Amino acid sequence: MTILGALVALTVMTAATADAQIVERQTTVYDFDIHYSEVGTGPPIVVLHGLWGGRNEWEPVIEPIGSDHRVLIPDLPGFGDSDKPLANFHNALLAQFVIGFMDALDLRRVTLAGHAMGANLATFMAAHHGDRVERLILVDGAGYQRDEPRRGPLPTPFVRTVTGSTIAATKTFLRRRVENDALVTDAWAEEAFVRWLKSADAIEQMLEVGGEVTAEEMRGIQVPTLIVWGREDGVSNVATADRVHADIVGSQLVILDGSGHLPQLEKTEEFLSAVQSFLGVAR
Repeated sequence: MTILGALVALTVMTAATADAQIVERQTTVYDFDIHYSEVGTGPPIVVLHGLWGGRNEWEPVIEPIGSDHRVLIPDLPGFGDSDKPLANFHNALLAQFVIGFMDALDLRRVTLAGHAMGANLATFMAAHHGDRVERLILVDGAGYQRDEPRRGPLPTPFVRTVTGSTIAATKTFLRRRVENDALVTDAWAEEAFVRWLKSADAIEQMLEVGGEVTAEEMRGIQVPTLIVWGREDGVSNVATADRVHADIVGSQLVILDGSGHLPQLEKTEEFLSAVQSFLGVAR
């Protein structure tokens, strides 16, 4: 368990079984090494991490969900401890690796749970590879392409911070992502600093790409979908949650008060309640 996960998990009462323990694994996808974490048995859920996080930002909820499901959390190519090909990163490329990852583990259809960039990728998968997607869980991210091209480059100080600047700058940026500043410890800042350095090229490129799903494609998604959003999210406005809820027919929307961009960390019990209800798990 990472340092951040240990801090949050101390405050969370879960129904996870004692033998639902996370293990680290590695597989080969298109001749590249992909690192992933795994816990539990049952219907498969593939967790797609956000731009600035990995398993650490899902830590308190992984084992509880893994008590009824097989949960797999890959580091996407270019990120974390997976290989980092010299590539132009975009959603179609990452989706191809998700398909390859599923094929390597002999998974035909899965539930995709994505946070932020991972949610963008999840909706891209549902729109373009819907035959591989059983259900969607979208957390503070949707995947719409921009209504108009970005005007000018991203601010240099911002790009430097989120691709590895100083631990102090990392800590300041982490505070923008949560409503509860007490979660942002020195240990989390150091952990994030290292991860962002490892993933700097992919982070910078995916910042420019953003979402790539058209409104028409979003309205064409027909799999059961749960949308969970922090009401105080300062990174991705809560109005986007209403938009995707309107576009994906039959979707469920849960807005969590008192949470910023990371409801799985800030409102863990409420988050788990919504996810396990959606998955049909008794609590």
